[in-house]
Amino acid sequence: MAPFLLGLFFSLLLFSSGEAIATTSPTAAPTAAPPLSASRLFVLGDSTANCRDNSRYATLLWLNFSLPSCSNRLFSDLIAEKMGLVRPPPYYTLQGSSSVGTSMWNFGTPQGTILSSTNSFSPSTLSRQVRHVAEVIQILQLGYGAISSRQMVSSALFLLSFGTDDYLRILRRQSEISSNPKYQRHKLGPLLVSHMVRAVKDLYNADARRIAVVGVGPIGCAPSYLQDRSSKFDSQHCVGEVNDLIAGYNAKLETRLERLRSELPDAEIVFCDVYKGILDIISNPKIYGFENVRDPCCSVGPLSSAPCKTACVEPHRHVWWDSYSNTEVVNSLLADWSWSNSSGTTICRPKPLQYLTGNELKL
Repeated sequence: MAPFLLGLFFSLLLFSSGEAIATTSPTAAPTAAPPLSASRLFVLGDSTANCRDNSRYATLLWLNFSLPSCSNRLFSDLIAEKMGLVRPPPYYTLQGSSSVGTSMWNFGTPQGTILSSTNSFSPSTLSRQVRHVAEVIQILQLGYGAISSRQMVSSALFLLSFGTDDYLRILRRQSEISSNPKYQRHKLGPLLVSHMVRAVKDLYNADARRIAVVGVGPIGCAPSYLQDRSSKFDSQHCVGEVNDLIAGYNAKLETRLERLRSELPDAEIVFCDVYKGILDIISNPKIYGFENVRDPCCSVGPLSSAPCKTACVEPHRHVWWDSYSNTEVVNSLLADWSWSNSSGTTICRPKPLQYLTGNELKL
């Protein structure tokens, strides 16, 4: 068992009841679980789910497109707030902490990719994050018992936000596409989808029952591509070829998740179409109060680890924070549209996230 897991286990024994445990009989019953609640959030993802908590892995990161935007609240942060939770801390910080039984964890620290790569120094992948989740669930089972830990896990919302960094990597590395047949563009979407579906099944087998999968946004509209003079723009002044790839991936992923819902009838599996939301904002900026849909608010390069020191005066008027990342106000709109359909706009199908957390809407 990894050292940090041992720390989690002993911390859980010491602190899960709110105080240090006195001398305990070897036959003592498992610690009583907290009251059953839907307000639990486990986050897995890439730079769209975490851009700040990478100090432990800074020397290993192959890519961190969004590090300058760390002052912004991300989509997962805003969903946590709607659930009445604080920003999910990175899972590795829970070692030796009294908050080991906390209601939220971010396993996307450092941010990962769906696929591993021989040309990548990323210490995290989708499958590795799922393994970390399974390990932590084992710790909960040791501390709370099988039945209580199963209730805790099944009542949690698992939020998966992957794919963006995979496409950014592949689109930037033409040599990798040509040298590895499985990374050819027309094969990449189905390959990514198969890994995502496998991850959802693995989480289900670990007792997860409320799973939200976030799609990839229209990165063909991101400033990095708009500044490329060799790009061919569509009617929305985005790189149509890139967006077509993303749209195809999202469609395949949603279709496979629909099929998975029929295979796992006791699970609530939702697809959140952030592509639709962001593209609607870009197409109708004035309606949502935006003035600039092309230029980044922060001009720090995508591979820079320096904080943003030249941010625009009015970031809330911009769609893009840096070369690839949305501003907080965009994330806020996406979170609102994902959480409920009260505004008449919803991007999560077949149900909004509020339903998955137990706060059911009249649908």
